[in-house]
Amino acid sequence: MGSPDHLVSLVLLISLVFGVSDAIRTLKEGPMIDAEGREYKLANLGDHSPPKHSGRPTVRVECTEVSMILFIKADFYKNGRLVSPQDLFLGDAKYPKSKQCQAVDAGDGEYVIEADLQECGSKLTISDDDLVYSNNLILSPPIGSLGITRMAEAVVPVSCHYKRTHTVSSNVQQQPLTFSVLSKFPLGSSPISLKLKTDDWLGEEYSNTFFIGDPVHLEASYTGPDKRKLFIDVCVATLSPDSTSVPRYCFIDNHGCFVDGKDGGLNSLFQPRLKPSSLRFQFDIFLFQNDLRNTMYLTCEIKATRQLWNSSPTSKVCNYMHSSWKNVDGADGVCQCCKSVCRNQQPQDEIGDTLTLGPLIIIPRK
Repeated sequence: MGSPDHLVSLVLLISLVFGVSDAIRTLKEGPMIDAEGREYKLANLGDHSPPKHSGRPTVRVECTEVSMILFIKADFYKNGRLVSPQDLFLGDAKYPKSKQCQAVDAGDGEYVIEADLQECGSKLTISDDDLVYSNNLILSPPIGSLGITRMAEAVVPVSCHYKRTHTVSSNVQQQPLTFSVLSKFPLGSSPISLKLKTDDWLGEEYSNTFFIGDPVHLEASYTGPDKRKLFIDVCVATLSPDSTSVPRYCFIDNHGCFVDGKDGGLNSLFQPRLKPSSLRFQFDIFLFQNDLRNTMYLTCEIKATRQLWNSSPTSKVCNYMHSSWKNVDGADGVCQCCKSVCRNQQPQDEIGDTLTLGPLIIIPRK
């Protein structure tokens, strides 16, 4: 047994340890948020098991064909202190002022951010099979007038994964991509169609992903009850479904002049007709300079006329080949107005529609 002095020292040491322990307040554990927006707490130092996820995430991500949608709980840290939507934004510090990158109140204690896949500093990563758009959700709480803050900053990695030949990768059964077709006819009732075709023209192309410079094959068709001949007046490429948006590029213009063939599109042309009621055409896919967005929409004004045999200045199919305009349907003279403005004074019996195809995803070459 130890001496009395040793016993006294031991008692004092134990008292000191427990006294200090009682004097220290245990700090409330702050939440940790993983790459999927789920919250977990750090394990105790003596617990070597993996962190346990709580059942209800405070950040939820939904991916569409063209956008990333974030749903954020106002009680971000689950501590009863609500964050402000003005403190939540997508991307780094230069994006909080952008309306599209800023959270807005969606009601029921939830905020939402909906941004195009290429907006708010999103980064595109390409593998053999996948496209991944990744970004960061930032919580940047304000600093009080006395230089204190009552809430920690947070960075939540978010991402959308897509198959290069199909739609969102979370879809277990890979379905053909359904393109958005904006038609003036009731849904599904238009006799005019615009479809992507495979390279051999034998089937419909269900992939919406192309490398820059790849050929895009399209077919416009008329399937009405009467015999008509199909023509394409105008086709324009844009970065959004709005065909009047900027930037825009008109690659077929002036009632059937394939002007992209004159503007450097070496493979831009109408194919020889197989039948009057359809028209096949192709061009090499491109990107708009100085714009990071890599989606494209194609909008075409298409008509079917009873004019089965003769071409006219406003019903023609003209390619630019060997420095001159050539008519796919015969006499080249009707294509000469491609150099100016094509007009026709005679009224024609036409059925027309404007169709939008997209989005097409264009990837820079590796």
